[in-house]
Amino acid sequence: MKKISKILLVCSLLILCPLSVSAAMIKLEIDCKLNEEKNENRLDIKDGYWKFPVVKVPQSKEKEHYSVIIESYDTKEAKNEKIEIYGADFSLKSVLLPLNGVITFENKENFPRQITIIGESESEPVTVTVPPKSAVQQPFIAAGSYRIVDGAFSWNTVNVTVLATNYVWTLKENRNRRDIPDIAPGSYTLKIYYGTNRIYSEAFTVVQNAAQNFTYKIEKGKVTNLDALSMSMD
Repeated sequence: MKKISKILLVCSLLILCPLSVSAAMIKLEIDCKLNEEKNENRLDIKDGYWKFPVVKVPQSKEKEHYSVIIESYDTKEAKNEKIEIYGADFSLKSVLLPLNGVITFENKENFPRQITIIGESESEPVTVTVPPKSAVQQPFIAAGSYRIVDGAFSWNTVNVTVLATNYVWTLKENRNRRDIPDIAPGSYTLKIYYGTNRIYSEAFTVVQNAAQNFTYKIEKGKVTNLDALSMSMD
């Protein structure tokens, strides 16, 4: 009877105090104000009387995205970015991808569109044909820099950077929150990108059996660590 009581006591302790090296958690909160990129790239024809654009290019491009990466963190999340093809313009001008990230090319036209993907370490470019009103997915399995060129308009390009990490979190306007409950204790580096340009880097250590908060503000291209600012004012 005593033996059974001891077994029940041990089981109760294990339930109340689980042994796990992945009990750590980090909580990210980022208030983000997106920048607006202006584009004045327009080619006009003038003959002394008439003036009209050769190609109608929007005067204000879509804003670049801010992205957060955590180096050394292994996640199973899939990352898929979409690029729409319409007229003489892509919907994005730069894309930041994790390793094995995917780009979906969506053709908005009533005729096929052809694009070429040129990698810095690839011997041969890859040509992709996107059927009318359809989409094609292209995985990027190697880290490095790539350039996507429109087959109809050679000046219409997209710069792609594939990082040697598999965690990339794209931020939205205003408040962004994300919990990472499955991160193992250890050393990591948090980096913030604007488009494909890194604008911030910070090393941190995850402590076992603890929840850690990281709070940032991004405005006018500047990243502020609000936790560090609060500590300095105390």
